[in-house]
Order: sequence, then structure tokens, then C-alpha cells
Amino acid sequence: MLFKKLIVRFFTNNPYRVQRFEKIYNEPVGNPIEKIESLTATLKREEGEILIYSSTPISNNKRVNHRFINEDLRFVSKGIFKTPERIVFSISNGCIIGQLGLVYDIKKRSFIDESAKDWSQNLKITALVNAFKLPERKNLKGITISFLTNGADGGFYHFLFESLVKIEMYEDIIGQADQILFNGPSTEWKLKWLFKTGIDVSKIIWVENTSHYKCDQLIFTNRLIGDQQINQWCITVLKKLFKLNQVVKPDLKSPRIIWISRKGLGNREILWEHEIVTRFPNIEMIDLTLLSVDQTITVMQSATHILAGHGAGLSNIYLCAPNTKILEVYPIDSYFQPCYQRLAEVCNLKYELVYINFNNHNDPETGINAILSAINKKLC
Repeated sequence: MLFKKLIVRFFTNNPYRVQRFEKIYNEPVGNPIEKIESLTATLKREEGEILIYSSTPISNNKRVNHRFINEDLRFVSKGIFKTPERIVFSISNGCIIGQLGLVYDIKKRSFIDESAKDWSQNLKITALVNAFKLPERKNLKGITISFLTNGADGGFYHFLFESLVKIEMYEDIIGQADQILFNGPSTEWKLKWLFKTGIDVSKIIWVENTSHYKCDQLIFTNRLIGDQQINQWCITVLKKLFKLNQVVKPDLKSPRIIWISRKGLGNREILWEHEIVTRFPNIEMIDLTLLSVDQTITVMQSATHILAGHGAGLSNIYLCAPNTKILEVYPIDSYFQPCYQRLAEVCNLKYELVYINFNNHNDPETGINAILSAINKKLC
């Protein structure tokens, strides 16, 4: 790796190091007034808040399968955290590359640490940072604003809670953008939520892994939300963005129980989910991909119970009224991911999980009887 870094540094014109914004653009002491104007600046900065998770995940049947890195828990069950600072940066002639939205300065030959993070590696050792040859670069005139973040190419959770919420930080300047960068590809589900926000979709450039741009003025943020650390700020932003009034518990004569289907997705799909609805005819099975944004909002706000396999549909539970009951269904042997449990806690919802064999309903421990028991308990 060291040899490769030396080649990149001395035999290419590529950026070869990763530095923090303030180190790259450190204003010299005693700079004169008469100097070349620059668009490079920290445009906005907000302090992070204290974030408290006080509940631990409760499983109806099997022990919660926590993930470890070496001997340490990847996610802490509960405790007091600090949300990240929220910062908007601007640079003159800034370059941005790939789905991560990794930003670099050509003259300084440095990647900007705050602009992006890799899922599992330090940026310094990633292939992109140590590439001999970068993808072909295109020029973008005027002002370019980035919404790029990890996972927002295909993950609704990341698109909603980590990408779209950037609009709050760009509120005063989004109208000035000549181009807006979003994780590609363009999909129907992305577009319907973008239309709801009022963002001018004609300005969107859908960024792919090999996309590479040099921008007259590039505006971007740091990562605004910690990984799987949903907080009140992002919930407030989304409710403001979609013009949602305070939701009260539905005044229904009987509960409205929603089963969010993943049929046809192939990933984390319960192959025998129709049997659940057969046993409980008062459960409504809904495919959210077929609903408009307004229909989705109405369904979630009117529900008293949400039942769903681990996945994108549960991202919508922030729309529910307080005290709505949530049952997250996990495939057996899969690691627990706290994103939806924490989302439920922040939104004052009642959350539990159950482990199920998604392929075999006859499994004596995690088949149909296990989920029927969990549902019966949730309906009490």
C-alpha cells in the first residue's frame, strides 16, 4: 500500500491524501484584505445534540442476535450519545466522485475527510483514494449541491434519513443550484418522494459509481446522521418537509393492523406470508411500492399496528401516531440492526421483534406458530 501511495503521489496528478477541511483551507495568519476572492468556506454549522436511547430490543421468541466486531458490540443497546455536528461546506473548483460523494481539491491534491466515509474501511486505504487512474471527469458550470451518501442508491432508509434531510441544511440556497446530485439510478420510488419535497427534479444529476465532476462551486455536507442513530432532528426535518401535522392516535372502533409486504423483492421475503393474513383476516396486507406518497402517509397515520419484515417499509413508521405497536420480523440467524427499534423509540412507538424462518412455515420454533404467537401478543 505504501508503494502504491508513493506512485500516486509522485507519478500522477491525482489527490493522494485525506485531510480535514479546516486543515486544507487554513487561513494564513495576517492575510491582507486585498486578495483573490474564493467560494471556499464553511457556510453553516450546527451543534449536535444529546441523544438518549433508553430501551433495549425485546424479542418474542429467540435471543436477540447482536453483532460483534472482534469482542465488542457493534451497536450499544442503550445509552447517551452525541449526534454529529451538521456542517455545510463550499469549495471553488471542487471535484466529487462516485456514489459516496467523495470530494477533493485538485490544487491541494487532497480528499476532504468530512465529505464521505467508506462502510468498513478507513478512507486512506480504499481503492478510490489510491487509484492510479480516476474515471473521466466532466465539468459542471455554476453551483452544484450534493445530496450523496452511502446506501442511498438503493436503500430507502438511507435515501430518506441520510440524504433527503440534507435539504434542511440547504434551505436558504437550494433555489440557487444549477445542478443537484443524488445517488442514482433514477427510480420511481425516489422520484415520487422527491416530487413531494418540491425539489426541482429537472436539475438532478443521478450519480453512479464512476461519475466524476469538477464544479465551479461545489456545496456539500458532512454525514448528518450517525450510522443507525436516528434522532429527533431528522424526524422533525422530514415532518416539516412533507408538511405533516401532529398525528393523534386514530379513533377507531377496531384496530387497523397493517402488514407491509415484501412480496416479489426476493430479499428478506417471507414466502408464506399469505398464510398470516389467512389466519388473521382483519390484517391488511399492503405493498407500499404501489401507493402514492399521500396514500402511504394516510395508511401509516391511521394504523394502530404495523407488522413487517426487516426492510425499507419500516422506514415509514415515523409517520405513525404515538403508541402505535410495531412488530419487526427478522430472518432467523440474521444480525439485529437497531435502526427501526431506535426510530420507534424516538417516535414514542411500542416496538418488539420476532425471529422467523422466512422459507419454511413448518419450522417448529420459528415457523407459522411463532409469528402467530407474536401477533396475538401484539394485538392484546
